[in-house]
Amino acid sequence: MAKKEKEKLEVKEEMTLEEARAFRASLHKPAKAAMGELERKEAFRVYWAKEKAKYGMGKDLEDILWLHLQAVKMDEPEKFEQGVKHFGLKKVD
Repeated sequence: MAKKEKEKLEVKEEMTLEEARAFRASLHKPAKAAMGELERKEAFRVYWAKEKAKYGMGKDLEDILWLHLQAVKMDEPEKFEQGVKHFGLKKVD
């Protein structure tokens, strides 16, 4: 443990059981669950099924777009739209 954490623990020696549990819980920082490649691909498949009409394209472009998104590291669901724009597609009004 780091020196600062030890100092915090020493200061809080007079804690009740509930306070100690709350303190230990506050030290724990849950890690964000990373999506696997299959989950990201499925998320993109769902995204493209909804958005392909807006771009005036068909399903046949899905695999090509997925490869592009992986190559430019935009294969996370929050980056799909940016990746499609990077590919050069624009929404049809």
